[in-house]
Amino acid sequence: MLDIRRLHVLKTLNLEGTMTAAAAKLHMTTSAVSQQLAVLEKEAGVSLLVRAGRKVRLTEAGTTLVAHFDRIAVEVEAAETSLKRLQTDVRGRLAISAFPSFCSTVLPTAVMSLHSAYPRLDVMVSDLEPFESIAQLRAGRIDVAVVDDLHDIPDEGLVKTALGRDEIILCLPKNRQAAETVNLSDYANDHWILDQEGSVFEQFVRQTCKGAGFEPRVVANCRNLMATLGLVRGGLGVALMSELNLGRETEDLLVRRVEPSCGRNIIVLHRAASGKSPAVAAALDELRKAAKARPKA
Repeated sequence: MLDIRRLHVLKTLNLEGTMTAAAAKLHMTTSAVSQQLAVLEKEAGVSLLVRAGRKVRLTEAGTTLVAHFDRIAVEVEAAETSLKRLQTDVRGRLAISAFPSFCSTVLPTAVMSLHSAYPRLDVMVSDLEPFESIAQLRAGRIDVAVVDDLHDIPDEGLVKTALGRDEIILCLPKNRQAAETVNLSDYANDHWILDQEGSVFEQFVRQTCKGAGFEPRVVANCRNLMATLGLVRGGLGVALMSELNLGRETEDLLVRRVEPSCGRNIIVLHRAASGKSPAVAAALDELRKAAKARPKA
């Protein structure tokens, strides 16, 4: 019998053109992609690929399988959801992913509530950037994904639910003086600490500063929030960050709302075919409650 996960690998290879590109898209190693496709060819009993240098082309049989994949995936998940609806309680396995600041602050409240209310539900959590969450969600490895709208979110086959707005706030050393709300243009001459170079959030901060009329004078790029806060604490510069990160780590720093306000929308995604799953519905409900209860600047 054909394995639906291997069919997804085949479809991704068809879209990306090379084993390396497909592996990157699926967050797998190139050798793992090659092994999965070799097994799929054995299951199918026919050749699915033709290799031409680094490029890979699908045979007629491979193209036929890819053409059927989307419909097969939807029908399989719809069948699983129908079975879950026959259950009288929320149980089974549910995989949830969220971007780092949400995962470390809001998500624990939602997950602990799920554990308390539904002891037969096994919740698995992954700390993933939005683009990784979307790829894993489409691959069927994640059931519910919390993302932001700074990233492109493809609509096909996915359902979006708004969880709320995340304000972006300015983080300053404690010895600085500032009004309760600040104008970013007043910090045009400051040194700036940004997210990892090339990241979506780094580009967002650069665009926000540009909109305020200046290019930030970047002295550091940090992929780790604790590193960013430590550098701000030490007086190296200022930084924009999510208000989700407010807590003990920022108690000895000065945080201020900015004018004009800037932020991002927090969105939870699930596959359309799993929309009637009791576990997915329970997770959405607890995520709404946890997001509403979170502290704000």
